[in-house]
Amino acid sequence: MRPSLRAGPLTAAILVLSLGVGGCGPKLYPVTGKVTLEDGTPVTRGIVVFESTGAERAVTARGEIKPDGSYLLSTAKPGDGVPPGPYKVLINPMDLSEIPDEQKKLPFHSKYLNFATSGLTFEVKPEPNDIPIKLAKGKARR
Repeated sequence: MRPSLRAGPLTAAILVLSLGVGGCGPKLYPVTGKVTLEDGTPVTRGIVVFESTGAERAVTARGEIKPDGSYLLSTAKPGDGVPPGPYKVLINPMDLSEIPDEQKKLPFHSKYLNFATSGLTFEVKPEPNDIPIKLAKGKARR
């Protein structure tokens, strides 16, 4: 007698549940916004970087700053969103010259180049998020 290849309802339910649970990660939510200086002038290039705080494993999300100052964050693939929770934030000017970041002529204060000094923190909520980022202007260099 050959064993039956027909699956019973219990076997089918277990298979469906195991496939549904296996690939699940944290739910991601859209995060968009605009990066501007204190006077409302848009920052026209760079990258916004969010890094989770207080999580067991840190999550990093990035978004390119467009010429109008807007950004859209991505975690694993373009435009996929960000898990909810608290984040610290930095702004990378994407100036690829050999000059150290702290010596570059930036449109914003150099404190925003580092998570530890930026002072920027935001909460990503389990919903679409619009997070405007306002930066202080840079100090004049001699």
